[in-house]
Amino acid sequence: MHLKYYLSSLVLPALCCNAAAVRPATPHCEEIDFTYNIASKIASVPPPPDLSTNEAITKYLPVLVQNLKTAPNVTRQGRYKLAGLFCRAPPTHGKHKEGSPLQVLAHGSSYTKEYWNRAAWGNMTIQNSWQQFAYEKGYSTLAIDRLCYGASSHPDPLLDCQLTTSIETFHALFASLKNGTASPKIPIPTEIAFVGHSAGSITVSNFVQTYPNDVDTAILTGWPSGPIASIGAAQYYSSHHITPSASPPRYPAYAPGAIAFPTRFPGLAQGYIASTNTSFRSIGYAGRYDPSYPLLDARTQSTFPLGEATYTGAMSFSAFKGKVIVATGDLDAGARADGDVIARSRGRFPNASGFHWVNATESGHVANYHFSARQTYQKVFALLGGVRGPPSHPRSEDTS
Repeated sequence: MHLKYYLSSLVLPALCCNAAAVRPATPHCEEIDFTYNIASKIASVPPPPDLSTNEAITKYLPVLVQNLKTAPNVTRQGRYKLAGLFCRAPPTHGKHKEGSPLQVLAHGSSYTKEYWNRAAWGNMTIQNSWQQFAYEKGYSTLAIDRLCYGASSHPDPLLDCQLTTSIETFHALFASLKNGTASPKIPIPTEIAFVGHSAGSITVSNFVQTYPNDVDTAILTGWPSGPIASIGAAQYYSSHHITPSASPPRYPAYAPGAIAFPTRFPGLAQGYIASTNTSFRSIGYAGRYDPSYPLLDARTQSTFPLGEATYTGAMSFSAFKGKVIVATGDLDAGARADGDVIARSRGRFPNASGFHWVNATESGHVANYHFSARQTYQKVFALLGGVRGPPSHPRSEDTS
């Protein structure tokens, strides 16, 4: 579906009735698809068992993790579509610039590209929209449904949805963006920032280690995440002399999306999974947020593929020499962002031209959906300085 539309349809309805309110300028956004032939090294694991029975997925996931440790690496080829939402930077002096700074946005697990724009579901405000804020600051944005999500291709959920394949699809995307062949509607960007959230940040960090010259800036939100967060948690408990709670952690109840939500995910393979425990979604929230958001979050969740079990990747990203900005909720239970965590995170990018840490105040893991979202965006964009600032000695800054 290729529909042109304006974000002005998302503006808080109350603005129309408040003479004192000023409606912000809104970007012209368009859905654009990109198709690439990809070859990638993947872990060749056996196919999963029948996942339709009760607790089958919960029992299978530990088996999959073990299988991944001994699986041989093979080359897998495929032709994949990436679905994107491109919002063009505002015109200058009445004319669109030939090129502008571009941010490519990669959502987290069980979200889609709408993560960067959906924000407040109930009252349809644009208050929390990253893409709206970027437009106001003069940036174009391209929010992507990561492979196996949203309107992008849904190939084999175990073999085609691994981290290595995701990295290769983004590499193809960036190559076409930089040489002007991605779409006639997207001008060649002057600078590129790759922005991720959670599993999207795992993608970004591993991408810039694999292809360090493809982008100028890496922006990681909801990070540390994955194994780095687990290691950080153990170090945090040790350094603070804390004994972790003996109470069991909250885990979602899993089911194939096509079975749990047949009208939303008809025909998807069993390896595309959804959580059936709506209360689990609240784990991403802390501090100050609209209390309706976790429920709305659960109702609009995407499936996620079994292949995302491979989203571990590197522990250090020494190849990247661009700028790194981390923006994480100060109440994100996964990040535990104290001074030690920030210092260790900075050490994972030893050759970055600059390393900056932004505390999203009174926010949990999904910082975009908290009341302080725009203040967080303001801090991030203030650090961009034209996407990539002048070269500097590696350093770390906490802009909380």
